[in-house]
Amino acid sequence: MPPIRFFAALLAPLSLTSCLMLSANTHWDQRRSLAKYDSGGGIDAPVSLPELKNRTDKGFSAADFLTLHSGLIVSGKYIDEDFKSKLATSRESQEGVLELGFSVPIAKGGSGFGSCAPVTADGYFLTAAHVLAHKECYVLYATSNRQRTYIDYAPVRIVYRNDAADFAIVKAELATPRYLRFRREPLASGETLFAGGWMHKRAGGEFLEYQPVEGVPDGQFQKVVTSLPMIKGDSGSPLIDRSGKLCGVLSTMRLGVVIKMKPKSTAVRMETGEVERLIRQDRGR
Repeated sequence: MPPIRFFAALLAPLSLTSCLMLSANTHWDQRRSLAKYDSGGGIDAPVSLPELKNRTDKGFSAADFLTLHSGLIVSGKYIDEDFKSKLATSRESQEGVLELGFSVPIAKGGSGFGSCAPVTADGYFLTAAHVLAHKECYVLYATSNRQRTYIDYAPVRIVYRNDAADFAIVKAELATPRYLRFRREPLASGETLFAGGWMHKRAGGEFLEYQPVEGVPDGQFQKVVTSLPMIKGDSGSPLIDRSGKLCGVLSTMRLGVVIKMKPKSTAVRMETGEVERLIRQDRGR
């Protein structure tokens, strides 16, 4: 089997500038959590790629699964001619080798980037609304043809946005053959979850509780509170269960002071039927 190497979206380190406040969540938190929760078989994620000659491989880790089943959103000042030139050359990967390499020069404390979760085969994604901070946004997505795997890209169009819930549906004119199916049944307390897109080390944690979202119609949205060690840049990343089903998109993290605090993050989930209705409505336009 050809080698599979992931180093997509390599970003400069991000940190807070205040000497009094620190993020309670670090790369080490994420690494430890993934080592703990990506055990016992990890996520059963059969993925068929042209590089594998259409054979099904069940050896993907949670991290690789999430990279293959998410997108990177880049916007604002990062959209320039140099960026577009790098996107064009990223499609020239060696045949038979899945090697995703792309660099975005994110400055410390910068904004205009995040992740998203593909939910259909024709380019519909879910993300956090605050990721869409600029008018012009591009989505990057790892895809394949029979010769190579490369990073495809396209501008995004906002289909639906709710800032109170920090939730959005966007459309990109590209094929997304690897996409996430929705989890429709409620999560149980203590159930294992994974999260992460392209931005940082992926992480595992546990479901803690559902909470209502203020300022939106009852029952339309839920907050999914977890023990995941989310860090800055993870916004919009897919939250999945052990079977790879989508449970929401990451929205907020808890920031701690210098004293030790356990990681915690919140994802947002829109009622599945409403997401599907909005996508059908958009297709019909």
